[in-house]
Amino acid sequence: MNRDLALWIGVLGGPLIWLCSFEARFALAPWACTFQSKAALFAVALAALALCAASTWLALKQWKSLGKQGPTSEEGALPRSAFMAIGGIVLSTGCFLIVLAQAIPEMILGVCE
Repeated sequence: MNRDLALWIGVLGGPLIWLCSFEARFALAPWACTFQSKAALFAVALAALALCAASTWLALKQWKSLGKQGPTSEEGALPRSAFMAIGGIVLSTGCFLIVLAQAIPEMILGVCE
């Protein structure tokens, strides 16, 4: 995979996955209440968690391939790529935690609550 594409997926993947997960679960809530089943909500949450983890792994893989260096004030492609890789790790991990936090009420509350 192209390094630039992998870095952009690492940076934007987590937030886009979280947004899609949030919207899908919001749209599926009336359906879940009507049919008294949370299976679709759990499926969306699990898929989003897996995709956020994959996005984090991709960013981590890019950071390791760049030599595990931190961001510096230097100019050039290498420091910029390291910054994007670290940003991707942080953003995707944060979005993983947000998706997980949003799944907690689905596990605790009833279907129509």
